Amino acid sequence: MKKVSVAPCGVICDICQGFQRTKNRCVGCNSVGFKPNHCSSCSIKTCPEKLGDETLLCSDCSKFPCIRIKKLDKRYREKYGESPIENLENIKKMGADEFINTAQAKWTCSCGNLLCVHSNVCLKCGSKNPYSPK
Repeated sequence: MKKVSVAPCGVICDICQGFQRTKNRCVGCNSVGFKPNHCSSCSIKTCPEKLGDETLLCSDCSKFPCIRIKKLDKRYREKYGESPIENLENIKKMGADEFINTAQAKWTCSCGNLLCVHSNVCLKCGSKNPYSPK
């Protein structure tokens, strides 16, 4: 994982199924290249509060957490056991490098591959994803 792996909303792109697949692989929110439509037209990334800087983290905004982020966070907590708001708060507390190291350790399966936030099992070895609410 790298700093660029964290989307402005706090989602970690490396643990997304679109980022991990081999066919039509998403390059991640902060990279140039192929992205699914819902990512390339994301209303959070292109929020007018960012004043044209799509790489700014939402936690740097005076309106954080806004309704968009709250809705995303609710969906991610319920469906995937992950909190983008908590990620952004931890980046502020720990700094980006420590957050990335912590997230890397948390999301690494015993087989050595990254788990996918969208799956209840490791996509490589089939072990249970301990963070999945499913």
